[in-house]
Amino acid sequence: MIFKFFSLIQLKNLQKEKKPNFALSIEFLMKKTLFLIFYLCGITLFAQTHRTYLELKSGLSLPILDYSSNNLETGCFTQPGFTTSLEAGMKIYKRWGVTLQSGFQLHGVDVGYLGWEKIQVDPFLEDVYIRSDPYRIIHIVGGPEFCLPLYNKFNFDLKLLGGVFFSRTPYQLYKPTYFMVGPPYYEITSSSDISFACGGGARIRYAITNCYEVSLQGEFLSSQAAFPFQTASTSRIENKTITILNISAGLVLYLF
Repeated sequence: MIFKFFSLIQLKNLQKEKKPNFALSIEFLMKKTLFLIFYLCGITLFAQTHRTYLELKSGLSLPILDYSSNNLETGCFTQPGFTTSLEAGMKIYKRWGVTLQSGFQLHGVDVGYLGWEKIQVDPFLEDVYIRSDPYRIIHIVGGPEFCLPLYNKFNFDLKLLGGVFFSRTPYQLYKPTYFMVGPPYYEITSSSDISFACGGGARIRYAITNCYEVSLQGEFLSSQAAFPFQTASTSRIENKTITILNISAGLVLYLF
């Protein structure tokens, strides 16, 4: 009896600790990313000629193209949001290097335009109240970079990026007012997808000392996501092109 009692307790604990597959995937890849970043940092202990850096940056994230459009079929009605990321890089040959970064973006939804478009396509809908969470995107990308020294302490970098997007659509609650009889409310649950992402970026750095620099940069990233949605009777896939332009300022720390 005592053995069965403790077995039940262990089973309940395991059930509490169980996480969704999407969350586990993010946690697994974030651990791998942090491992790679610290691995790049550790290489400097054995290779003094290869300069390694860490950069913490944050700023404005601009949704563009279809991702920001006010179209019910292809758009997402997104607004400018916030981005933050951690990047590690290493100079490997003359002006060439490699970089790896992981970051997070939030984009709110313009519920005013979304409600207006809903009213235009439904002749029985007089008004609608919408509450929406933001779109959430985690990116893990890396690639080669090229450094071009400019005047005095200024440097200019170009980089090509490729990796993955972990995208999650917002939970949305609708409270419509119909000309005739209709449901008092309905909801659209959140969906997620993992998709390939690619893009590039440009950065200007200014050296404060030999170890510290400040930076200003822009990065373009795009991905084709497919979000699955399930109802009681049917299922569907919504294909969305997620394209963002991140403009951020950062602090660069060189490690020796």
